[in-house]
This record gives sequence, C-alpha cells and structure tokens, in this order.
Amino acid sequence: MASSKVASLQLEFLVVGGGLGGFGVAYALCRAGHKVKVFEKEPALGMPAGGLRVPPNMSKILKAWAGPDELAKITVLNVGTPWHNLETGEKMGYAEWRPAVMQETGGDFLMVKHEDVHRLLHRLATEAGAEIIFGAKVASVTPGEPRPSITLASGETYEGDIVIGADGPNSSVREVVLGDDNEAGNMSGFSCLGAVVPGELMTGDPQLEEWIASDEWPIFMGNNRSLCAHPVSAKKGFAIQLYWPDEDSGPEESTADWFDVIPTEQIKMDDCGEIVKKLLKMTPSFVRTRWLEYPEKFDYWSDESGRIVLLGESAHPWFPGGTHGPAMALEDAAVFAALFSRLRREDQIGAFVSAYQEIREARVVEVRRMDVSNAALVRMPPGPARDQRDESLRHARGEWDDGLLQREFEGVAALFGYEALDAADEWWVNWGRFQNGEANEGEQVDFGMGSLSIAAGA
Repeated sequence: MASSKVASLQLEFLVVGGGLGGFGVAYALCRAGHKVKVFEKEPALGMPAGGLRVPPNMSKILKAWAGPDELAKITVLNVGTPWHNLETGEKMGYAEWRPAVMQETGGDFLMVKHEDVHRLLHRLATEAGAEIIFGAKVASVTPGEPRPSITLASGETYEGDIVIGADGPNSSVREVVLGDDNEAGNMSGFSCLGAVVPGELMTGDPQLEEWIASDEWPIFMGNNRSLCAHPVSAKKGFAIQLYWPDEDSGPEESTADWFDVIPTEQIKMDDCGEIVKKLLKMTPSFVRTRWLEYPEKFDYWSDESGRIVLLGESAHPWFPGGTHGPAMALEDAAVFAALFSRLRREDQIGAFVSAYQEIREARVVEVRRMDVSNAALVRMPPGPARDQRDESLRHARGEWDDGLLQREFEGVAALFGYEALDAADEWWVNWGRFQNGEANEGEQVDFGMGSLSIAAGA
C-alpha cells in the first residue's frame, strides 16, 4: 500500500527509531520522493524478538509494499484459533478465520517472526533510498525555525525539514512535543515474554509436532496469565508469547525494554500443564518487557511548528506483544506518507500534519481498547466471569458470535477491512484539495480502486 504519487515539493525527513514504524514510514516517504535518514540506537538488525500476528489490515500494506511472493516467503497463513485451558490443556473451543470472511477484508491473517518483518522493511527502505544509521542514539531534538535538528550522543548534529519520532512507547521525541504534559507510564503488573523454539526440537512429540505443522494460532488461558503461540519462518520455528504477572516473570530488576533477556528457569510455570511446560523449557531464555500503562491518548502528535511529529507507539503507546500495535504503526506510516505525497508548497505542511492525527487518532484509540479487552479476556482469574467465558467457548460454533465472544470481538470485520490510503484520499477529497485553491477541475483521485474524476465544486 504505497502511494504512486510523487510530491512536487520534496522534504528531508529525520526519523528517530528504526523499528517497524520507522522503517515503514521511511520506505513510504522515499517512494513519495522525499529524502529520509533513520537513526536507530541499536547496533544492527537481529536483536532478540519473538513472534508477530499480522492481521489483514497490516498484511495488505506489506503485500502492496513487498509483493505477495516476498511476503509468502516469511509468513504462515493463520486459519484458526484453538482455545485451550492453560492448566489442564483442555481444548475448549475453536475460532475459524473463514476464507469467505477474510476475502471480504481484502487481506490474509498471517503469522510471522518479528525479525523477519523487521528485515523485510529494512530492505525495502534502503532499496527505496533511505539512509539507515545504526548505533545512533539520539541525545536531543531541537525545534527550529523552520528546520528542527537532532543531536546524537556521539555529538553529531543533523538538520531536516521534519523530525519523526518513531522511537516507541518510551519516546524521547514525545518529551519535546508534549513538554511538561508528557506522562510517564505506570506499571500494569504484567510482563510480556517472547521466544522462538526451533522447529526441529518439537519433532518426536506427537502433540508438539502437530502444533508446529499446523496453520493455527493456539491461545492458552490461565489464572491471570495467558500464552499464545504459532509457527513462523515457513514452520521452521514456533513463536511463544507469555503474558505473566510481573512477580512470576523473572527478577524484579528490569526495564520496559524489549531486550531484557530472562533465563527460562526463572519464569514460574507452576500453573501450566505438562505439555506447555515441555514447550517452554525448549528455549533457554525469553525476551521480557514490562507492560507500562499510558494515558489512552495524548493531546498532540506534533509540536507547535508541525515540524516534530510522533508516529506509531510514540504517538499511541500499545501494550507489548499486542496483536494490533504493529498494524497501527504501519497504518500511520501509510497515511502520513500518502498525505505528504501530495505536497506542493511549504504552507501545506501544517495542514497535512494536523490531518494525519485527525485521520488516525480515533481509530487507534478504538483498536487499542479492543486489543486490551481481548488480552484481558484470556487471562481471567477464577470466578463467574471466567466460567461464563469458558461456557461460551465450549458452545461456540467456530465463530466469534455467541454471547460474551460476540461482545468482545464485534467490529473485527471493520477493523480488518481498513484501507490506509483510502483514509488519506478521503480526507484529501473532502478537505485538503479545497485548501489554497487545490481543487482543480478534472483532478484524478486515486482510491486504490481505479481513478475517480472529481469536478471542481463537487
């Protein structure tokens, strides 16, 4: 989902953070004709990571950017979700991702190793012309009139037209945008732990062989904890993700960073069934990050000048390992770049930055609420609510449409069917083209489904 438009006025963007959102926006902006430098504090690609679920709204973007063949090399199609009891292993229900439903969304629900997507987006960005600078820790961001700048810990300073903060939930760029209004995250009491088990270790055990060979995303539900897992890397690996209480997830000393490596023997497994314990012990360590809770939304995604902008988890912190956080970051990237592919004059910059937040904010708030609610659903403590959930699962007909499940998962179709470029183009048709005499008769508007001629004053 990359716009085919090339901006008449081309800017220089400095992107702080080389994660999925940072590389994604770098690629899309380069495709729109802009110059991009990305500054990533880590020394190289290949840092520890786990698995990633790619819902249809995200897979459509990756497919458009990389092509279906390249995407197929690193992904596994998700056909359904079995629901298990974490303590007993009982299979309580099954949610099928029906082909007819997925076809309506226009995309596939995929499973992948986080590192594989990261490397793919890095390659796309560099091939499109972005300059990626690793080992570049940003020490400060300075607003400028009109050009802001960043200074690295090593002392080098870079100046550009726009700085994009794609540096995650603990964003240092957000401190510049919000100033005293920037609120720190509070401990939620939970941690996310991720690992990938080599597929060959699972051979020889009938149940584990079945898991690695399947096209499914099983979820195990326990007392204040949950586990989800799925095959990755053409089924050569099996990604595991735990949501565990902090006190059972290793030593107390840790950061809210993705690179906190915890030996497996330090993770409490008493509440897990034997087959799950066997699976967990197949990896020597997990990568842990503490779940920090931030305000539901921040008032501003850019500074007063409109030249320092937040993207992805810098603008809307997610909970670690959530299914939809990466998708929201790539949607941000696609929308932002689509707007700036139309740039003709400098005086449009402020309107485009404001439009970006206007288009994206309500959606990310709604999707995050749903993602957090779904995560809570699968780690309920014992009690009537959990009993009701289990009964709904046992009697479900393979669809999320009964009782509690209907309420928890309603709106999935609208979520998956989202088209980022359509959202940007809709804003342009309704508002942007009327600013400063932009609505020219016979202008061709690309909705991603062919062109529609819009006459002036329509």
